[in-house]
Amino acid sequence: MNLQTNLTLTPAQAEPVLAAWLGRSVRCLGVERLRGGMINSVLRLAFDRDPYTAVIKLNAAGEGFGEEARQLRYLRAHSFPCPNVYLEGDAGAISQAPISEVPLPYAFLLLETLPGVTLGDALLDPRDRVRVERELAEVLADLHVHTRDTFGPIDAAGSERWVDVFLPRLHAVRQEPDVERRLPAWVLKDVDHAIDLAPSLLADQGEPTLIHGDIWSANVMVVQADDGWHLSGLVDPGAQYADVEMELAYLRVFQTVGSGFFDIYTAYTPLRPGHELRWLVYWLRTYLVHVWLFGDQHYRDMTALVAREIVTDRRVER
Repeated sequence: MNLQTNLTLTPAQAEPVLAAWLGRSVRCLGVERLRGGMINSVLRLAFDRDPYTAVIKLNAAGEGFGEEARQLRYLRAHSFPCPNVYLEGDAGAISQAPISEVPLPYAFLLLETLPGVTLGDALLDPRDRVRVERELAEVLADLHVHTRDTFGPIDAAGSERWVDVFLPRLHAVRQEPDVERRLPAWVLKDVDHAIDLAPSLLADQGEPTLIHGDIWSANVMVVQADDGWHLSGLVDPGAQYADVEMELAYLRVFQTVGSGFFDIYTAYTPLRPGHELRWLVYWLRTYLVHVWLFGDQHYRDMTALVAREIVTDRRVER
């Protein structure tokens, strides 16, 4: 995974991308870096033609945003509130205008600008929080009615067993050298034991359900109206067909939502018995990913805590 969060873009580099999308010349009036990108650089472009603004994501040339573009289009086709994809490509996909301009050296994804700010940047009072969590619960309840016969990527045949999809991902992140280097031996022992227990814990699988796959405060957009804050949409999906508990667990791992969300959501779909322990397995992978990518002490501590909770839970058959 290529972390590229500080890439820059000039108005002259942005204009050929905008022109390729709009089909006519355009003047870029400004480039603003947006907060929240953990993998890619995310910038907002202002320009002199309708719709006057767009968001562009950048990464190293050759990395590509094809998968994210497909996921966004798929979610929109299922009436999910996420950005429209304007254009996706790489440096070679855009023919430059005047030769004096500096060519765009990045892979890019040009998107609709959703109104408002991220949930993490909004100052919500308690009533706003209740309203936004209710709206998010209703949106996800609508999304989660979409099911199919197999688990896996939206554009692949998939597997009838959820463990055949999820466990290879869990093993893959455990095998990252930075995980081995950053965690002490006693934590790695608990992690490995927890991973050994995961197949039995996840055997109680739900239906293969369409999920967003990466909902946290920086990916939830909210907008302020006369009556307070409302949900505007969601960005940066990891859309797939999964056990829906993975989505619900992720909403809690960073405390993105509270009890208000679950009060509304579970009125549509009750939580399955034993979900608390299965959620720990999903949290374990999330924390391992963050140990691998970022290495913060908090994530190392939480990995140790969650692995220990899994291996010491009396409900786990040994």
